[in-house]
Amino acid sequence: MPPSIHPVDLIGALRHKHLTPAIVFLTSRRACDDAMQAFQRSQTNLPPARQQAIASVLGQLVEQYPSIAEHPLLPVVQRVGVAAHHAGHLPSWKIAIEELMRQGCLDAVFATTTLAAGVDFPARTVVVTQSSVRKTRDFTDLTIGEIQQLAGRAGRRGKDLVGFAVVTPSPYIDLGVITKGLTGQPEPIDSQFVISYPMVLNLLKAHPLDQIQAILARSFAQFQLNRRAEQLECKLDQLHVQMEPYGPRVCTDWITQWQVFDHARKQKASRVHTRQAGGTRLAGPGRREPPELAARLHFLTPGRVIGLSKGRGVVLRQYRSKGQRSPTVTVLRPGGAVTECPAASVTQIFDRIFEVEETPAYPWCTGQSLDSLTHQVSELPVRMPVLPILVQEEPEESEIVQTLTDEFPCPTCPSRPACQKDHAAALRLRQEVHRNQKTIQALHTGLWHRFQKRAEVLQQRGYLTPTCRLTDVGEWARLIRIDHSLLITELIRADAFSGAEPQILAAIMASIAHDDDRPGAFPRMSQGLASLLGQVRQLAESLAPDEDPPLLRADVAALTERWIGDPTLTWIGLCRVTTMAEGDIYRLLARTLEYLSQVYQLRETHPGLADTASKAIKVLRRGVLEELP
Repeated sequence: MPPSIHPVDLIGALRHKHLTPAIVFLTSRRACDDAMQAFQRSQTNLPPARQQAIASVLGQLVEQYPSIAEHPLLPVVQRVGVAAHHAGHLPSWKIAIEELMRQGCLDAVFATTTLAAGVDFPARTVVVTQSSVRKTRDFTDLTIGEIQQLAGRAGRRGKDLVGFAVVTPSPYIDLGVITKGLTGQPEPIDSQFVISYPMVLNLLKAHPLDQIQAILARSFAQFQLNRRAEQLECKLDQLHVQMEPYGPRVCTDWITQWQVFDHARKQKASRVHTRQAGGTRLAGPGRREPPELAARLHFLTPGRVIGLSKGRGVVLRQYRSKGQRSPTVTVLRPGGAVTECPAASVTQIFDRIFEVEETPAYPWCTGQSLDSLTHQVSELPVRMPVLPILVQEEPEESEIVQTLTDEFPCPTCPSRPACQKDHAAALRLRQEVHRNQKTIQALHTGLWHRFQKRAEVLQQRGYLTPTCRLTDVGEWARLIRIDHSLLITELIRADAFSGAEPQILAAIMASIAHDDDRPGAFPRMSQGLASLLGQVRQLAESLAPDEDPPLLRADVAALTERWIGDPTLTWIGLCRVTTMAEGDIYRLLARTLEYLSQVYQLRETHPGLADTASKAIKVLRRGVLEELP
């Protein structure tokens, strides 16, 4: 695979071929920033007229969004007509880039594929430089839908007759994935419907319990579950057809009857065999050998001449090591080789025994005896009399059958040969039928069971009465409609925020709201915040069986505490105390603002807490956070 095209050369080639404006999708935020740094170092400049046009539009945008006035990429965007657009930037900067692109001021924008569905501007050309994307901590191939989202950005309505999707060479690209994405059908839409605790409370507030299952049945999520159930029902019909040859016989449920009989037969046979074998060293308690092998074991003694699948030999010893399932013999072969082989591999036992002076160590006989045996084996005649072995009848055919006849009809049943032959296949089919039936039942009732499970938790914790009516606690808890709502309402019920300062309340909400484990450097938190965060962690762990705990990162809590605790701190100053990207800081504070707004709704039942939340909201909404509604 050739190396990636340098971003400056790539944009130069697109300009030369009249394929601008373009959106270039790169693998990461870092790649987008590196591309912009490459343009900062380049000597490529736009004509003065175009630079002036960009400056004019930027001037209007700065009046509307003051936070972009000091953006470090502002000069290079104006000089080269190229910009970066990814989640690490402020929303105001991304809005400005989108407006510049819409007005035709830019030739190219570098963006990440994760923003493909949210990029709100058209382009004549889309450049794809990768076939995989990082999700959580690993890279996965782009889906067909994601690739078509990328390609779908090509072509401006009313300006371009054709949009171009260009695939460039890169170490991060698999043309097979790209080809499949451009020619295949998008993956089906998958419902993200989640039954949360606030949903349960609000549904029971508006509807009686006996109407909830019908309401859930009309959801898109249940529609999808029903479609999956229909596919399994078709497979179940096929399994029933395959089961027809194994229909009822003498016993109505012959599969179960034979399974129970076979289990009892094996247990009784094992007990009979153990009793017959006694405590012998070779058989061992609980071990059962096939009748043919059991009959031969008594003759496989040192000095016995035996026949094997390849050649003949003399037995030097018979043993069973710990863990072995079958007995083994040590055999002296013609030529003097001493080998090990399973006793079951002995094909013949000859009516001849040589004298052997045994020893407890290899080669299991004295040297003089080994030399003598080696000479005798080499002079064995071609034909020797074979020792006849009498194979005793299996206990099953005598004692076992007699003892089981009183308990089961199987030993004398005319269908026994058919049952014994068909049981394995029929049992496997029936087990698959049962698995499919259980899965179908779970799909049809899955949402309702999840609703019931959530309702049971709410009943146990006092949010619902035994008849599923909202208690006084449930009435105000239903207003908290955010992630980790159970943790927040339990904190409020435990008076965890009693007397807390606005910055402490906001910091705790930020730690609950933040769901990104991206590492970084952050300021230190206060002792009061550390103490309260420890209590929150304990409560979150106790609720883990009923609700997944949040990350509860102390560092992002400290960043929020710093922003609200020091009203004189500027946005630039806040960005300098952390390595977190300013776009990520904005999302953290915006989500914290959402959580605080939810707490503020409790002003009738918890006026003190709502007042603290109101104060935190007023201080939080300043600077960049005031620019957008």
